[in-house]
Order: sequence, then C-alpha cells, then structure tokens
Amino acid sequence: MINEKLNLIIERKSKSLEAIFDAIPVGLMLVDENLVVDRVNNAIRRMIGKDFKYIISNSIGDALSCKIAIGKRCGEGDCCNICPLKTNIAKVFNTSQAIEEYEFESETFFREKGAKLWFSLTIKPVIVDERNHVVVCLNDITDRKLAEEKLAESMELKQQFISTVSHELRTPLTAIREGLNIVLEGVAGRLRKKQREFLLLAKRNVDRLSTLINDVLDFQKLDSGRMRFDFAYSDMAVTIKEAAETMTLMANKAKVEMSLNIDPQIGAALFDHNRIIQVLTNLLSNAVKFTPAGGKVSLSAFQQNDIISIAVSDSGMGIPKDDISKIFERFYRVKRPGKEIAGTGLGLPIVAQIISRHEGTISVESELNKGTTFTITLPQKGPHDLPVPDKVKDEILEKTIS
Repeated sequence: MINEKLNLIIERKSKSLEAIFDAIPVGLMLVDENLVVDRVNNAIRRMIGKDFKYIISNSIGDALSCKIAIGKRCGEGDCCNICPLKTNIAKVFNTSQAIEEYEFESETFFREKGAKLWFSLTIKPVIVDERNHVVVCLNDITDRKLAEEKLAESMELKQQFISTVSHELRTPLTAIREGLNIVLEGVAGRLRKKQREFLLLAKRNVDRLSTLINDVLDFQKLDSGRMRFDFAYSDMAVTIKEAAETMTLMANKAKVEMSLNIDPQIGAALFDHNRIIQVLTNLLSNAVKFTPAGGKVSLSAFQQNDIISIAVSDSGMGIPKDDISKIFERFYRVKRPGKEIAGTGLGLPIVAQIISRHEGTISVESELNKGTTFTITLPQKGPHDLPVPDKVKDEILEKTIS
C-alpha cells in the first residue's frame, strides 16, 4: 500500500515536471554523452518544425537539420570540430561546469530555413537514470541580433553624418573668424562704436559655434572609441601648472582669484598630457564661469598610494542637488532661471570619458550658492592594459636596487 502511494506521488511529480518542461517558452533538449537527444520540449519542436518522433533518439545534428549531418553521423563532418553545440556540450561533459548564454551565429542548423540564424546557448550538466546528460537551452535570438545590426548601422550613419557636417562647417567658420578679426583690428578701416559691438557679438557666436563643433567631434570620437590617446611618462605637476596658466587670463578678466597648490611629491605618471590639459581647462573654465566676480577658484593635487588626486574647487553658484547625477549626461545643462550661461552641455561628458580611458574616477560635491568641487583620481601607473614605458621600468629597477 505504501509503495503504491509512493509510486503515485512519484508519477504525479514526474508528470508535473514534464508539463513544466513542455511549457517553458525557450527551447530545451536533454542530450546524452553520445550527442543523442533523449527529450525535448514543445518550443524546440516548433523551432525545428518537426514532429517529436523525428527528434527524439536522433543525434543532435539530425534533430536540428544540420547541413553537415546529411549522410554522415553527427560529429564526423568537416565542420564538427568547430561546431558550437558539439564543442560546448563536450566541454560541459568534460568539466561538469555549466555554460551560460553563449551566443553564436549558425548557417549549419535548420537547413530548410536557408538563412544565418543567431542562438543563445546555455548548457547545464544533469544525471538522469544514473547516466550523465546535459540540458541544452537553445534560444533563437536572430530577431534581436538583426535589430542590433540595424541599430549599429544607423548609429554609424549618424556618426558619419555628424562628422561630415562638423568638418564641413569648420572651414567656413575659420574663414569667418579670421575675417572678423581683421575688421576688428582696423585693417579694413576705422570702426564706429556700434559697428564694433555688432562685430564682437558676431565673433562671440562664431567662437561658440566653433566650440560646439569641436565638442561634438570630440564626443563622437570618444563615444565610438576612435579618439587617439598618447600615453607617455610625464611630470604631472608640469601638466597641472600648464592648465592653470592657460586659464589665468580668463580668471583675471572675470575678476576671480585663482590659486594653485601642488604636492611637491606628486611625481611623474603615465597619462595623455594633452587630454589631461583638456580635462583641467574644461573644469577650470566652468569654475570661473560659474563664480561671480570677487570669488575664488582653486586647483590642488596630491599623490597617495600610487593614486594622483586633483581637485578643482570654486566659491560659485553651486549645482542643485537634483542635477548632480545628470551633469555628465550629453547635452545636459543645469537650468538657472535668470542666470543662464552659454555652454554646449558636452564638456563634462567629454571630461568623464577621458578620465574613464585613464581608468580614473571623477566625483562632484556641491552646495547651492556656496560652491562646487570636482575631484579626479588617476592611477599613477596609467591604465593596466598599457605596456610599461622603458623609463618607468628603469625607475622601478633603480628603486629596487637602492
């Protein structure tokens, strides 16, 4: 009596598991060590387009209508050694380690469909009836991959369009700027006060448009991974001083006091000099622009545990709390009713990407009407995947010997 009840319970549970197995919308196959299919669910049957009797007890190649399997046993074809299904199933049997969401493109399986298909493959080892098996989860992701390819193509076209337009605009803008400078310098004749005002307004807008074009091109290069970085072993203190000197005139014109404090022990580092100059001048420019006359801007740097920290602080307007998490988004600009300041909304996203390429970090602390501090950290040895320059190797050797 007890045995009958146990058998009934086992049978019910077995049927429940089979029902669940069949109801799962992703294709599932139970495959043994000989690559023979012992069990499949309805999703696989629909995917293959065959009745169960043509799938069960057949090799996985025959079951999936593999082109190579025609007239040959599964595993004996010319391409079988690189078959993603066969090789990954063998790997799971050999290592007992599951394979998760391995994506591959195949023109071998489902020969009647006549097209390349993409699959996501997950394989897990199981024991059924005291024999080793694997559960193969095969998900057709062709539609997703095609959508991704179309998106990538459209993004490439968009980038090419932006790049072409931006480059085409640069040449006439340069000519316009030079023409305006010549007229403003009085080469073409003496200017009246009102004429000078209109020409200066035109020049400011030309400069603004030129900045926007340069920022768009820089961001596009960074976003697509096409911007070139020249990492070299350089004195970080010299780079920081150069950035500060570049922005001194702007600070003086705005009547903002700028101070510089560099730890003398900061030493040399592996970084792109020009890109870090670009980062620091951008942050200093923002600090000066958003600090009223009579305010202060400071640039400080120190080194600790092979990490260089650089901080740009100001006593300016500050950033609203709700905006802090958005300021590194492209084209995002903080709304300041009555206090709008010209900008492209690309400066900080560019800064963040340059720092990311250095494997550094950037953070911000701000309080309205009290000021803002941007803090950058950079690894002194540069990104981990860069080869160590000979000068660095020599310095390490000298330290080791001494």
